[in-house]
Amino acid sequence: MALPLRRSVSFKLVGAVSFLTVCFLVLHLHRPARWEVHDVITALPATKPSSSQQPVATPSSSSSFSMKPTPTNNAIPEKLWYKLGPAGLKDELKGYIESCTFKNPGIVSEFMTDTSGDAFVQKHFASRPDMVETYLAITIPIIKADLLRYMILYEEGGIWNDLDVSCEAPIREWVPEQYRAQANIVVGLEFDTDIWVRQFASWTIVAKPKSPHMLTVVEDGLEYLVAKARARGVLVRDLKLDMLDDIVDVSGPRRLTRGILKSVSKTLNREVGDRDISHVAEPRLIGDVLVLPDYAFADSMNQEHGDKKVGRKLTVHHYAGSWKNADGGEKASA
Repeated sequence: MALPLRRSVSFKLVGAVSFLTVCFLVLHLHRPARWEVHDVITALPATKPSSSQQPVATPSSSSSFSMKPTPTNNAIPEKLWYKLGPAGLKDELKGYIESCTFKNPGIVSEFMTDTSGDAFVQKHFASRPDMVETYLAITIPIIKADLLRYMILYEEGGIWNDLDVSCEAPIREWVPEQYRAQANIVVGLEFDTDIWVRQFASWTIVAKPKSPHMLTVVEDGLEYLVAKARARGVLVRDLKLDMLDDIVDVSGPRRLTRGILKSVSKTLNREVGDRDISHVAEPRLIGDVLVLPDYAFADSMNQEHGDKKVGRKLTVHHYAGSWKNADGGEKASA
């Protein structure tokens, strides 16, 4: 009787081990997309300049807003970045976000807020207090949100999407295989026609961390605000929308486009301009920047106002426009 009993116990142990092994494999291999909302990153204090402090950073001739980038990583981080406004994540926007997480199992989605955005800049740009001070002094929400996306992508890389952007294809399919090792930034044209100023869409941007091109966008944007405040005889915190150029130029798509092309020009030791991003029918690598045709990220704009090229849509921008008001920012009751 002892032998059958030992055999029975052995069978039960084998069965239990097999069951636990299957459970481990299922849990390990199936990685659901994660959403993270960070109201505060670590325990960084939200420092505000006192009334006696000058919140306008005045760059010295030797340093300006210069930081030295480190080499980029080999892969684009699998992380989606979003920025929540005072109204939070509204129901009508959730479907757009879910379209991206559904098509990209395992990707992490992080939602920044005003508080966590300030903390992020304080933490990661601590070596440049002039940059931090100027950023924290900005009171126009859309400008601050625009610059934050560039600073996040410079520091950590990943995929930036505005909340009103839906995904039409998995992110791993956005970059052709032959460009994945070389492309450190991936942008899509918003317009590709001679009657409009060509510019990159800023609602969807893909980057590996520490790209000098993204840093140039940040530096130029901050330096513009410092110069404009000085010219107006005010502090950066006192700047209003009607004191500035069009937001598209100040911090939006044209700021992004000019900064990238300026930096790539330095890298390639030649002027890179409009002709290099004209009539893009298929992905085009310029240095280490991959430029996608206008139908990739901006097909609705392309079909209505552009050259009407037909191709695979990767994202769709639904133009919520929550920032378009006199204050340049979403209202909490919106």
